[in-house]
Amino acid sequence: MEKLKLKYNQLNSALERLSEAVVDYEQSLKNNTSKRLIDSLRDSMIQRFEFSLDLFWKYLKIYLEKEMGINIDFNSPKNVVRESCKTKLLSEDDTKVILIMIDDRNMSSHIYKEEIADDIAKRIPMHFKIMEKYTEQFTPKTN
Repeated sequence: MEKLKLKYNQLNSALERLSEAVVDYEQSLKNNTSKRLIDSLRDSMIQRFEFSLDLFWKYLKIYLEKEMGINIDFNSPKNVVRESCKTKLLSEDDTKVILIMIDDRNMSSHIYKEEIADDIAKRIPMHFKIMEKYTEQFTPKTN
C-alpha cells in the first residue's frame, strides 16, 4: 500500500505544478504577453503535462493492482488505460480522451514543431481536468 500512497502523492504534486503552469500560460495569453514569454510558458506547461501524464497512467496501473486486485502484465500506458476502461474505472468517453492525451505526450516529446506544440497546449487544460478528476476519485484507501 505504501507504493500506492507514494505514487498518489507524487501525482498530486505533479498535478499541482501542472495547474500552476496552465494558469500562468492562460494568463499570459490574455495579457498579451511577449511571444517569447508565451512560448516559454507553453513549453514549461507541456513538460509538466508530460511528467504528470506519466505519473497518472503508472498510478492507474498500481491502483488496479493494489486496490482492485487485477494483475497487469504490461507496462504500456495505452494498455493500462484500456484495462482501466474494461474494469469501469474510467468511462469510455474519458478513455478516448486519455488515449489522445498519450498521443499528445508522445508527439510533444518526440517531434518538436511550433504548430504541434501550440495544438497540444490548447488541449492541456482539458487534459489536466481529466487527470485531476480521476486522481480525486482514486485516493488510496487507508488501512
